Amino acid sequence: MKYFPMLGALLLVGVVLPMVLPGPDGKPIMSPSDWLPQKPDISAIRETGERAVQSMRKTTQESVSKIEELATSSGLIPQEDSARQTSEVFTWKDKDGNWHFSDNVPEGLDSHVRIHRVKPLNTVTANDPIELKTDSVDQGSSTSTNELPTHHTSLSKLLEDTKAIEQKSLERQKVLDSL
Repeated sequence: MKYFPMLGALLLVGVVLPMVLPGPDGKPIMSPSDWLPQKPDISAIRETGERAVQSMRKTTQESVSKIEELATSSGLIPQEDSARQTSEVFTWKDKDGNWHFSDNVPEGLDSHVRIHRVKPLNTVTANDPIELKTDSVDQGSSTSTNELPTHHTSLSKLLEDTKAIEQKSLERQKVLDSL
């Protein structure tokens, strides 16, 4: 109960006083229309939407360019790849219904051609292939990672070793099952 007079005084100071006190031009500082929201028409809503879309596009483009710049400067994208521009691929359908793809526009089909902008692919160059040394494998020698056995006896020894490993694995599984 004792707070009601204080709440009334705050309302008087916060709401009523600005509507009564004159501003620099002699009119009250605020009017009741300042407290009410304005009802926008459809063109104002459309303008606001277009500004929001433009702002989002600009922000997105800036973000993409900053990310590409950061990736290029950190070495994630090689310099020559970052300089490549997007390429255009043109597609059109012929009179038989077949689709065609090309990097240039065919004559006479300008209005029926779709243009697709394609960014270059990020690729990683492959290592040089490993050359196998088949002539240096002997019967009793062990194979290195770059060599494969080619003689009949080396292959048979490899198969025997594989079967022995499989047998040990089965024996271990039996022991585990009996526990």
